[in-house]
Amino acid sequence: MFQKKSIAVGLVAALGTSTALAAFDLDSATQTANTFALESLDSGDATTVATTAYPNVNDNAANDLDVTALLGVGIANSEDLFVRFDLTNGVLGAAPTFATTTASTVSIAQGGTAGAGFVIFQVNATADIPQTDPATLGLTVLAGTAIPGGISVTMNVYETLTQATSGGTPLVTKTSKSGASLVAYASGIKLTATAATTGNTADVETDFKNFVSTGTNAAISATVSEIGSSTLAATTALNAANGAAVALGDMINTTTSTAVVSGDFSVATHAIGYSANCSNAAAIVNFTANADKDGATAVTVAALNAAAHLCYTADGVAAIPEGTYPIAYTLAPAAATRTNQTTALSGTAGQIFHNGTTVQLPYLTTFEDYNQRIVMVNRSATAAAYNIASFQSEDGVVATPKDAASGEIPAGGSKVVKVSEVVDLSGGTRTAATLNIVAPESKISVATTQVNLDDASTDTIRLL
Repeated sequence: MFQKKSIAVGLVAALGTSTALAAFDLDSATQTANTFALESLDSGDATTVATTAYPNVNDNAANDLDVTALLGVGIANSEDLFVRFDLTNGVLGAAPTFATTTASTVSIAQGGTAGAGFVIFQVNATADIPQTDPATLGLTVLAGTAIPGGISVTMNVYETLTQATSGGTPLVTKTSKSGASLVAYASGIKLTATAATTGNTADVETDFKNFVSTGTNAAISATVSEIGSSTLAATTALNAANGAAVALGDMINTTTSTAVVSGDFSVATHAIGYSANCSNAAAIVNFTANADKDGATAVTVAALNAAAHLCYTADGVAAIPEGTYPIAYTLAPAAATRTNQTTALSGTAGQIFHNGTTVQLPYLTTFEDYNQRIVMVNRSATAAAYNIASFQSEDGVVATPKDAASGEIPAGGSKVVKVSEVVDLSGGTRTAATLNIVAPESKISVATTQVNLDDASTDTIRLL
């Protein structure tokens, strides 16, 4: 007869372990799910329920999906007990087993077939079984029916088969703790895109033609900088659907998955590409700019992962543009039967900074009826060099810098220059320009002031 005693709660050692999976203990105060990578699930390896195929997860032949628990009720020699297990958000993909540590004969009384969400075991004791007997539900294959909802499990112990089949009052109930699951799912693909924060500053003192190549934030050289990096990898501590530690190749095809880097590719003589070692310019695999010069043609994930580091090579003649370089991945599954596939990922793979102060002068004129000046104020304690490094003119207008296009703003002082002494314009009288000042932006103010010589009216525009 049954030995109905108070239920003892304790820990049962996991029977069979692997690097990623672990048996699930219903008596443990802290339960940890076996987490599988969503992108590794395969509709070609599935359990069908009412014509719907649900992807399987497996235990990698290591008994690591097993559920362990103290039986909770003692059984006298030759007596029977019925143990029912119910799955939530999942079904059995193969027939399970059940065993007590003390000798017993176990058979499946109901359920337990592939596609069933429950199983009832009849346990016949061949020796007195104590209530503290560790028992193990052996699982090899489960199928998730509500992905990404996790699969949870409940164990109920009954005195009769009728109670077990009809939902009678159990002698013992044990279940997954709140928030815990036997099986859980998570994305297995991790993008690490990191824009550099040091060594990727174009120097105002060279009109941004070179990178800062000295000091603690030194670039690789005056013309080469690593401006960021990007890698795609499998998320650590997750399982593939087969129960092994997940690898990137379980989820995506790295030779058909691609990525596109966008940003400023307008300087044709500069090169942007990936390399495992940006200091070796010959090893940099450079991108081909698209027609609009705002991005590059696609490259494969395999090629990017082999290089990882985004490198920028300047020619030392043209200015290095400031800005970011986003990367966008388009992912192809490892096989057509992979489900829950992440198709797109994006991040920022690189960026370039400018130091000093840059001010855009959108309108300068040398029209003879106007007297336009550029006013520059330097509130720092040291003199600041300035240079109007480039002009952006209308079609047909040629801008040639004159002596006042560069010079020095005294410490704690100002500098006022006539536009007619800054630039000579042929083919027109208007242009835009870029002003660079070797001083912190917080210490600089810039304005333009224009006097109409006919009526002496004045128009002043503060630009910084």
